[in-house]
Amino acid sequence: MNLDKSLQLHSTYQSPFRNKRSRQILQREDTLNLSPILSDTSLFKTFNDTSLRQVLDETSVLVANTNTGDGLDEMFFEIIQSSKHSNITDTVLRLCQACRDSFEIVEPWNRYNLDNCWLAEEANTWRLLYVLYTDSVSEHPNGLNTLTSEPVLSQQTLVNSLFESDAEVRLLQLLVNWLESSASYQEEATKSSVPVISNNVHWGNTLHQLLVGNSLFNKETNKIMVTCIDPDAPRRQKKVIHSDDQQDDSDLCKKIFTQVRCGKFTEAISLCVSAGQAWRGTVLQGYRLLHYFCEENSITYDISGNPNRDLWKWCCLGIANNQSENIHYRATVGILCGHLPSTLPACQGNWEDLLWAHLKVQVEGKIDKFLKEHHSTVYANTTPSEVLELLQTDFHVEELSLQQIFHAVNALMDGKQESQYQTCQRYLMLGHIRSIIEDSLIWIENTEHKFIRFLAHLILVLRQMGKDPQHDIGNKVLESYVHELIKKLKNGSIDCPELITYYISTVPPESQVLLFADLMDRIEKKECRKEVVRAGVIAGIDIAAAARLAIKKAILAVQEGYGNVHITYTQTSSSENDKSLVNKVITSLEWLALQSNQVQEALWLSNAMIRTFIFINNTDAASETLLSLNNMFPSFVSKVPPNSSELREHLCLKAYIEALDGFTSWYRHFISGQPKEVEPIPSDATFSDKVHHEQRCAQVEQLKARWQNTVTHQSRYTKNLFYNVLKFPGGWLQDDHDGVLSDNFSINEKEERTKQLDTLRRLCIPEIAILMLKILQSNSDIECHKEALKLCDLIAAENRLLYRVFTKEKLMEILERVKESALFLLEKGLDMFGYPLED
Repeated sequence: MNLDKSLQLHSTYQSPFRNKRSRQILQREDTLNLSPILSDTSLFKTFNDTSLRQVLDETSVLVANTNTGDGLDEMFFEIIQSSKHSNITDTVLRLCQACRDSFEIVEPWNRYNLDNCWLAEEANTWRLLYVLYTDSVSEHPNGLNTLTSEPVLSQQTLVNSLFESDAEVRLLQLLVNWLESSASYQEEATKSSVPVISNNVHWGNTLHQLLVGNSLFNKETNKIMVTCIDPDAPRRQKKVIHSDDQQDDSDLCKKIFTQVRCGKFTEAISLCVSAGQAWRGTVLQGYRLLHYFCEENSITYDISGNPNRDLWKWCCLGIANNQSENIHYRATVGILCGHLPSTLPACQGNWEDLLWAHLKVQVEGKIDKFLKEHHSTVYANTTPSEVLELLQTDFHVEELSLQQIFHAVNALMDGKQESQYQTCQRYLMLGHIRSIIEDSLIWIENTEHKFIRFLAHLILVLRQMGKDPQHDIGNKVLESYVHELIKKLKNGSIDCPELITYYISTVPPESQVLLFADLMDRIEKKECRKEVVRAGVIAGIDIAAAARLAIKKAILAVQEGYGNVHITYTQTSSSENDKSLVNKVITSLEWLALQSNQVQEALWLSNAMIRTFIFINNTDAASETLLSLNNMFPSFVSKVPPNSSELREHLCLKAYIEALDGFTSWYRHFISGQPKEVEPIPSDATFSDKVHHEQRCAQVEQLKARWQNTVTHQSRYTKNLFYNVLKFPGGWLQDDHDGVLSDNFSINEKEERTKQLDTLRRLCIPEIAILMLKILQSNSDIECHKEALKLCDLIAAENRLLYRVFTKEKLMEILERVKESALFLLEKGLDMFGYPLED
């Protein structure tokens, strides 16, 4: 039941990224690794350790300029969007390999620091998911009887049958193999470039000391040093070996334990032999199960493994309990014989090591129990009964459930907490998928982008596996990841819209609209907007609905920026700081222009923009909106129904904006265009000065006449624009009874529109009347003052009911101005209405 330690994955799909070739994921051995490069370079061989470390540190500064894991968003997208339900395992493996590829770019001595170790944890989590899912979809025999129909001599064969038929034992062994595979990868990823020199001389320093003899310099040392160099000499003679050999033994035992922890049992034995301590390797060899095998075309059986394994285990128990032994040697022997207490000190509170120790001991205990139960039936155990009784007296493994194992591990972690990845791993091992989903709601509120990305892809993979019990929570995780992707956008542009739109398409349609509107809100460049719309259409998103929502949000942002004008409906002053916000609102109409059959909706929303700009007293922005609408939707009038309420409102607002622009132009001519009077000539002026003065006065009079003509023409033009508002057919900003509105807006939005139209009538019609009186009363023309009096008739006429939109204060202001015109006419010898007085 050994897992394949290498991940050989190949990708031949087409990358959706522009200007990028299809990427091929290489084997781990082929990826970037600085160790062999540095160790094989002759230049570095000439440096001492200090110089080499200095060079490596300087190299790390160059390599570490980029953030670890950069590019994983794109790599994960390439993998997940090309995945198929029929090949989920390949998808999971490729996600694992993507993490390892990014991980191996980091320098070996920095890979497992606090900033980078998350990549290894994520890769391990994907690997765990692959292992568990692969086992769950594989076929296994229902019972042991289907595998062992006749007596079996081999313990190894019998145990293999146990793994195949017993799901609980198989799961524990799978987890052990996964932990060992992860540890092995960590060891390879952090391996030093300095080669380990083998020394096949056992205790060479001690041997040298003994060969020197009782010289003057080592006479006292030899008194406490062993006189033999067999492995039992220190204990038998109660003496010590050379201090350097003690250190070498300590290092060797630690390396042996590391090899066993990485699942490299054969390598651990080879390490013992290469160090000149083959006896340690022989001790480890006793762990092997008894196995009888027959070569092809042979009638005799060969034997491997330990026929006296239980006796070996009882002897190992003595070593594991011996406190004077090296801690790592005790841990190695203890884990192989199933003695947990001797292994725990070497784990040093590490979650993976503690979990591995508990699981391996549980597997060993179940194997022993299984072999003892089948001793009399299949002759699998060759140990004498008296040895079995002795072992059962001194050795007992408490059976624990997987949940109990995790409780025990947490109790031994010295106050350390599981990482978020380790929590996910624990839930996966226990099969608690629902717990992962539920905890994700808490995690996404306060975690980094990288973990949200992991959760989002875990949700997608679980859905492909058919293991997403809480779809609504999974959607929230995916939405959170999309928000993270959108927040990373800069400068109003996007490099790969397909990436974000793909993840948006994985949530329900109503959420798709909200998320795509958020994306639209961040995109400002026109060329990028076209790409976003194209990608959204390919992903099957309702682009039109999202565009309407994005425009509404932009309008709402302007309203909130001016103190909730949508509630107060009072005109406020705009500022220079709001130009970018206003421009953003106006250009957002472009989202609808990039789609077909959206003219009526564009009219609705542009009208809403103009109403907002009128409320904030920004007529320039309102004029720009009208211009942008004409540019984005050429000949739009012919593309909407003639009785469209949006078109009628557009014409009303256009008439009002044109009237205000006309008044602004008139006022500019009236105030700043009037020629200045010529200064009076002094009484003692010369003849030439008098002639020059007369010429200057004539020129000024000509300019005045020209100015008066321009003002009169502008006044007439502006009055007509004002009358276009006051005399608008059917009433300004009043819907026709037979008018129709777009169905793409809610009842609340339509009611809000009606409320705003009524408010604008109350604000703008009195304003137009007052501005018109200012123009009429700006000169001494009797006809203009008579027209000012006639304006009262227009306001009071029952066919238009304009007086209903005037407040008491506005009516008083109108009457005061009209009274001035009546007094002016009386001063001219006319009656108060401008007609000649009768004799």
